[in-house]
Amino acid sequence: MPVKSERSRRLHAFGIGLVAAVLLGLAAMLSPSTDGVGTHQQLGLPTCGWILAADFPCPTCGMTTAWSHTVRGQLSSAFMSQPLGMLLAFAAGLVAIGGFVTALTGYSFQWLLYRFSPTKVLIVLASLAFLSWVFKILLHRGVL
Repeated sequence: MPVKSERSRRLHAFGIGLVAAVLLGLAAMLSPSTDGVGTHQQLGLPTCGWILAADFPCPTCGMTTAWSHTVRGQLSSAFMSQPLGMLLAFAAGLVAIGGFVTALTGYSFQWLLYRFSPTKVLIVLASLAFLSWVFKILLHRGVL
């Protein structure tokens, strides 16, 4: 595999940082729904089909609302909207900062990327996604 040039690596990092920052900026422009779901409709997207069809939240219900609360520092509301969404918004913030730091200084975070095996990372993410979904279902059903 050819080694990337320093300039190419920095541009790539800037692009990744920019995408993460744009997503966070978009979340900041949206008004979080008080229902814990539905913020995405401000983007012209439809109501969740799962809720319409079965009164059952989909695995990503509340993600946009959680991001919108997180960028405002409303962490308890973000967590109640979608716990994984809150964590992903934080991760996007770290990715944006890391991308811009690499673009400006050339510092490499490669050591961090390979600290844990991809299999372990995938298992942790899948577990968090499942637990967040269960939490959202219980919240939607009024159990919590």
